[in-house]
Amino acid sequence: MNKILKIIFILILVLLIITLSFKLLMFNFNLYQKEFSKFNIYEKIPEADKHALNLINYMNDKENLNSFFNNKEKQHLQDVKNLYKNLVLVFYITLILSLILLIYFIYTKNLKIIYKSFLISSLIIFFLVLLFFFIDFNYLFEKFHVVVFDNDLWQLNPNEDNLINLFPEKIQYDITKKIFINVLISAFILIILALIMRFKIKQKTFK
Repeated sequence: MNKILKIIFILILVLLIITLSFKLLMFNFNLYQKEFSKFNIYEKIPEADKHALNLINYMNDKENLNSFFNNKEKQHLQDVKNLYKNLVLVFYITLILSLILLIYFIYTKNLKIIYKSFLISSLIIFFLVLLFFFIDFNYLFEKFHVVVFDNDLWQLNPNEDNLINLFPEKIQYDITKKIFINVLISAFILIILALIMRFKIKQKTFK
């Protein structure tokens, strides 16, 4: 039973860390502003902040998309919104489940399972991050959209669609890279926690 719970706990931790990072950075206005300045978006779209805020508010059900986005983009962003809502749902589910399992392992005094799960989930995360940095982003980007969306609305044209000009591929790559770096930092924190726990357990064992 504990072995099965351990595997579940490891998978939940991986999902929790990844979805948390996406939730924090995927629609982060401060990050958008930095990216707009970095890649000179304000020169092409002076009201980039206004449209970015409109997009963020739309994703959070606070307002509708403005006329800056055409019908095709609005349909695609509806798909993105649905995806984002599912991601947030997975985050909260994994958060609750990880807390329940954590409390259970502490209550049953299976602390070794906790620190081993922390270590293994961190290794899985390191592997996933390495894949991201070693595989061509264009390939990953295309495959992701083909798998996730059941239409071709994501194939935008910079001559017709404002969304791709507001968030060109270089910004999408930069934001995704920051998300995975955030994931990597979280994995390092898990490793530190695991090592501290292991040290504490060994101290008690030798006393």
